[in-house]
Amino acid sequence: MDKKKIAVLIVILVILAGSFWFWPAYFQGGPEEIRATGTIEATSVDLHAKLAGRIGSLTIKAGDTVKKGQLVAELCRNDLVAQRERDELSVLKSEAGLADLQSGARAHEVKEAEANVNIARANLSRAADDLARLEMLLEEGAVSEVECERARTALEICQYQLQAAEARVSLLMAGSREEVINAAWMEVERNKAILKATDAMLEDLKIYSPIDGLVVSKNFEPGEYIMAGASLATVVNMDDLWIKVYIPTDDLPKVALGQKVTFTGVSRLYAPAFQSLRGPDGNGEYQFFWCHVSTGQENYHQAG
Repeated sequence: MDKKKIAVLIVILVILAGSFWFWPAYFQGGPEEIRATGTIEATSVDLHAKLAGRIGSLTIKAGDTVKKGQLVAELCRNDLVAQRERDELSVLKSEAGLADLQSGARAHEVKEAEANVNIARANLSRAADDLARLEMLLEEGAVSEVECERARTALEICQYQLQAAEARVSLLMAGSREEVINAAWMEVERNKAILKATDAMLEDLKIYSPIDGLVVSKNFEPGEYIMAGASLATVVNMDDLWIKVYIPTDDLPKVALGQKVTFTGVSRLYAPAFQSLRGPDGNGEYQFFWCHVSTGQENYHQAG
C-alpha cells in the first residue's frame, strides 16, 4: 500500500472517531428546558382582636417591619378596668375574713363575753330574789298571782340569757370550726380565679405580632371601635417565600424533588430547588409543585 492510500485511511479514521465523540452534542441535543411562570407567595398572618373595644394605640403602618412578640396595638375597655378593681377588692375582703377565722378570738372579745356571763348571773340572782319575795307576799294576800307569774317568767329569761353568755365564751375559747375555715378558704380561691379571668381579658386587649415580618396592610386607625375578630393588620414573613407554578403532566417525568432550578424576579437571578410536588389540580390536566425560596438575611423579595 502506498503512502497516499495510508494517509487517506488515517483521515477517514479521524473523521469517524470525531463523529463518535461529538454525535451526542450535535445530534441528540442538550438538556431540555422547562419554562413556567408563577407568583411569589409568603406566609401571612392577620392580627385579629380577641375582644371588642376602642383602639387606644396602633403603632404600625404598612411597610413597617415587626418582630415576633412585638406589641402592635392595644384596645381600651374602661368596664374591664373597673371590673378588675372590684374583683381585687373581693379578694382582699375574703382574705381578711379567712385570716380573722384562723387567728381565733381576740383577748378583748373573750373578756367581753366573760363580762356578759357575770351580768347574766347577777340578773338571774336578782330575778330569783324577786320571785321569792313575791311568793311570800302572795301567801299574805298582798300581791296577785299574776305578779308572781311575771316574776317566774323573768327568772326563766335570765336563766336562758346566762346559758347563752356561757355558750358564747365556750365558742370563743374553742375557735372556729374547721369546715367554716375551709369554706372561707374556698371563697378566697374563687375570688382569685375571678380576678385571674379578668386579668386574662385585659391581656387580650393587647395585640402582638406572632412572627417576624413586614406589615403589608393596616385596616383601622386609633380611636375606632372594632368588634371581636376584626383584623387590624396583615403581617408577611419575608424569610419564608415560595413560588407555585403549574407544570403539564407530560413534563413531570423531567422534574424531581431537590432538582435545581432558576428563576428571575426584580432583576435578580435565583437558584432554588424543588421542595414539593403536588396535584393534580381541579380539572385533572396538570400537576403543580411549590418551590420554597429562603431569603436568608436579604429581603429582596416581595410577595405577590
